[in-house]
Amino acid sequence: MGPYTERRIRREGISCWDDFLARGGVTFTPAWRNELWTEELARWRDALGRRDEKFFHQRLQRNEHWRLFDAFCDGVACLDIETTGQAPPHDETTVVGVYRPGRGLTQLVAGRDLCGDAVDAALDGVKLLVTFFGANFDVPFLKREFSYLRLEFPHYDICFAAKRLGVKGGLKKVEKQFGIARDGDVDGLDGYDAVKLWQAHCRGKRGALERLLRYNAADTKNLIPLAAMIYQRLCAQENALRT
Repeated sequence: MGPYTERRIRREGISCWDDFLARGGVTFTPAWRNELWTEELARWRDALGRRDEKFFHQRLQRNEHWRLFDAFCDGVACLDIETTGQAPPHDETTVVGVYRPGRGLTQLVAGRDLCGDAVDAALDGVKLLVTFFGANFDVPFLKREFSYLRLEFPHYDICFAAKRLGVKGGLKKVEKQFGIARDGDVDGLDGYDAVKLWQAHCRGKRGALERLLRYNAADTKNLIPLAAMIYQRLCAQENALRT
């Protein structure tokens, strides 16, 4: 079902699955198609009741995964990685940050505890992954470095969701547009600074790794309030389609 059909459904006053079922379908399509949609909707409702994230990972278009944020809010994991910044194939992961509300922040560091099994464990039981540009960078990077990672759950990429609202730019720019601030010692740092901090750490500079981890923590934790605000605005935008 594409955006045009969705718009027509919303214009009939239907904004959720229960509305559709209560109405018995819509007026602009034949009865057999309403029956088909009702049967399919029953499968989706069942998958949601079972909290079957793989069902939605396989069937829901990736650019629509943001819709699952509220339904799977208690199974969200925010992911952000730092790398050495070298040209492929020499680039390597230096830090993996995973923030799970209610469970806290996990940071895996190269040469200390970063490995594929540790990443897999940090993401165990996740229902919805949240990143910023992770669909194009973080996730493919990790899969390339740790080829056995499966990561079979829906992925709400804030970067592309924000663009649907007309909000463009990198994470720090988008954060500022939504009023999200950072602590002073990491405010203004970017990905290139993260590369330099890792290099400084490798040279033995005191405090470089700690500052890198604080930077990664901000990148990772700030995804939660940003995801919530973008989700709310997208919902409002979708509801406006009925007018």
